[in-house]
Amino acid sequence: MDVDKVPELEIPDKLSTRDGICLAGNFITNSKLSFSAFRNITRQTKDVPSPYANKEDVKVFHLQPNFIFDDPILRTLIGEANGIFVTLQELQKDGNKQDYVKISRTYRSIIRACLEKLQEAVDTSEEYQNFITILYSIECIWHLSEILFIDPIPSNVVTPQLLEWTRFHFPAAERNATDLLLHGRDADESEEYWPSVKGLILQGQIDVARAILQLHSMSESNAFKMAEQILKSMPSYNIYGGLSVQKFRSQWQYWLTDTERKLSTGIFATEPDLEEIIYIIIGNTQTWNKFIKQSQNWYELFPGFLFFTDPACKSFELGTLAQCWINRWANIKDFAHSNFMKHLDKVILYLLESDIHKVLHSIQQIGDNQWFVTHLTDLLYNCGQLELIGENKLTDCEDFRLSLLFDFGSTLMARDSIWLLGINYLEQCGLEGEGAVKTLLSRIPVKNEKQALKVIEIAQGRGYIEVEHEICKIFAKRSMALGRPGNALDWAIRSKDTTYVTSITDFFLEHYSKTGEMLCEDVLSNIGAKMFVSPRLVFLVKYFDFYQFYRKKDFPAAAELLINLLDSKITPEFFWPSLLVDTIPLLESNIPQIPSKETAIILHHVESDLMPLIEKKKSKVRDNPEIPVEVIKHYRIENIEEIVKLLRLACARNISRAFIIENTQKNLVAC
Repeated sequence: MDVDKVPELEIPDKLSTRDGICLAGNFITNSKLSFSAFRNITRQTKDVPSPYANKEDVKVFHLQPNFIFDDPILRTLIGEANGIFVTLQELQKDGNKQDYVKISRTYRSIIRACLEKLQEAVDTSEEYQNFITILYSIECIWHLSEILFIDPIPSNVVTPQLLEWTRFHFPAAERNATDLLLHGRDADESEEYWPSVKGLILQGQIDVARAILQLHSMSESNAFKMAEQILKSMPSYNIYGGLSVQKFRSQWQYWLTDTERKLSTGIFATEPDLEEIIYIIIGNTQTWNKFIKQSQNWYELFPGFLFFTDPACKSFELGTLAQCWINRWANIKDFAHSNFMKHLDKVILYLLESDIHKVLHSIQQIGDNQWFVTHLTDLLYNCGQLELIGENKLTDCEDFRLSLLFDFGSTLMARDSIWLLGINYLEQCGLEGEGAVKTLLSRIPVKNEKQALKVIEIAQGRGYIEVEHEICKIFAKRSMALGRPGNALDWAIRSKDTTYVTSITDFFLEHYSKTGEMLCEDVLSNIGAKMFVSPRLVFLVKYFDFYQFYRKKDFPAAAELLINLLDSKITPEFFWPSLLVDTIPLLESNIPQIPSKETAIILHHVESDLMPLIEKKKSKVRDNPEIPVEVIKHYRIENIEEIVKLLRLACARNISRAFIIENTQKNLVAC
């Protein structure tokens, strides 16, 4: 992974190559750019039409980095990391003392598990090799960060931890040693015997190397016994051993002098490989230069060299020591300048120099969609290590962490399959993050009602009522477009948008007034108290109740409800003809269903509501003499006038019958 090499991408836009035209770009999101041809206009520019107007198409190009976590294997990584992140935030919120080392190792364990899956599947995709390179770099940097910042040794003596880091990331010698130990006494017959022993020594694995030397067929010779004595007596610094650094250095110098004396006796002359091992452990320049020339990375042998030359060095000395080592390594490898260092090489140097600012800046360039820098920064912040950044330490590091969480969370919420994970990051960003969640939730490309209900559940759980309403409106419109008015009405009611509920309700009423068919009766019968979201919906539900009473021949109840609807003042203008026509069968009944007083109310509405409607429609036709015949028929003025005649006649008949019955009943009561 060479992030220092700037990739080049050609945008095939011919228009931008014309005179006076250039290619301009703008950010659409934090990771998406839009490019198009642009003509720079200033106040000195002549106001003339562009010579390219209406001649060439203007193309817009959208560029964004690949989102590697769309891959199924890597998606497990981002999901598990999200769980660790959420757990850490909850523990921090509770104020409990954290085991940050354990959390860091959990992060690294899921990276290693993902690496193993990628290595198993590397033959199935060429892209997996790139993913392996990325994750290896991430794990290598994270491990070293853990040693230097998350799990620092009280005495700042870091050489033992650096040796562990080297063994972990350069495991070839240890793997070969395992094979040799399985061979037993004939291990020295293998071609890998001495390279493995020397590799172990270079990594400071003295005990394992001694065990393999014991398997050599000449292990009982004086040279091997002397080597065993030298390796066994080599001092090892332990901060918990009660030995001061000065005392240890004295012991080390004595051992080194004694070893050089033994070496000068020529006891190892017959065993050149064994002699070379002794030269390694005393830090012989020529011997180390030989192995430096064979190494692939500058940091591969650096911890081992410290182990044999300055085993008690402090962490604050690592930067200077590493720079000297790099210069030596470059000279031996015949590199004329420092450009040989790749991105991972530089980040490791910055870590050893304790320059967290440069480390975090560099790892943002890794092609992992900012996953690594976001989680490592959050962990370093929570364990108090980010206070090294900036002048206003606490504010700067907190703002930096929040900006990473905000960008990463926004990126995740733009993805169809993992948008839910993004909320956990944005919720750590205060009011700005909450506002982003509200905005992005309503923009999630929901494909079906199941997904919509999931988004609504998330919004309800966080009290984002406006998000819930917005999604309901979207699905109400979508259902209407698909010809599902009942479903549309249900979504519109949930949106609590009075205007939109009214428009869908009007669709129901207009359909009934034209066809006499009531749509979606099962939906209307179960609306209940939700009808109060809109006066028009109240009218529809009550009219549906009238419709049910009438169908069941419960005429008294139907008549009472119909009169109430007439007096309710919520009847839409276009529905007056249909509503009043419904009174005719009740008025013409042999047994009067509507009393005389209510009949007068019906007649009043005929004159005050229906007749003005006729005049209004007539005026539209008169004021627009060029209206086509088809449109004039649509007004159905003749039909309404006929309805008025029938209503007047029905009212007259019903009121006469009602008067007779009512007066007869009064006389009987009087008697």
